[in-house]
Amino acid sequence: MNTSLTVQDLFTLILFLLGIGALIYLILVLSKINKLVGYVKDMADANSKEIDTTIKQLPEISENVNAITKETKEVIETLRPDVSGVVHNVNSITSKVEGITSVVSETTHKVGDTVDIVSDSISETAESLQLNARNITEYIAIIKEVIEMVRSYLQKK
Repeated sequence: MNTSLTVQDLFTLILFLLGIGALIYLILVLSKINKLVGYVKDMADANSKEIDTTIKQLPEISENVNAITKETKEVIETLRPDVSGVVHNVNSITSKVEGITSVVSETTHKVGDTVDIVSDSISETAESLQLNARNITEYIAIIKEVIEMVRSYLQKK
């Protein structure tokens, strides 16, 4: 049996085979789509009461959303000037706090300097007491002088 096969016959055969393959693939896809649709139908049947209840409540939910939106808009319009005032007050308070902070910082620096001066004076006085004091009356006189120096220094400040 000798038969000759032309190129056209070969291409026709290939096209038929591709068509059969595509048809089988299409059948498989349609089968999966059918299963999916069946699953969705089962879910819809199982939850039909909940779906009906939700659909019946949609107008009420929509009205509530509209009312909430309207009230929110009114509240925002009412509060807008107050919020602007609060922002202005916060900015004012912030600048005042910055001023107070700088004053406290300067005061702390001055107190530190004063403590340094007083401690130096006391240290020098103590050294002076150790080296130069010979009797109790001299000690009392020197202590009085120290107290007077501190008092006069603090009165100057």
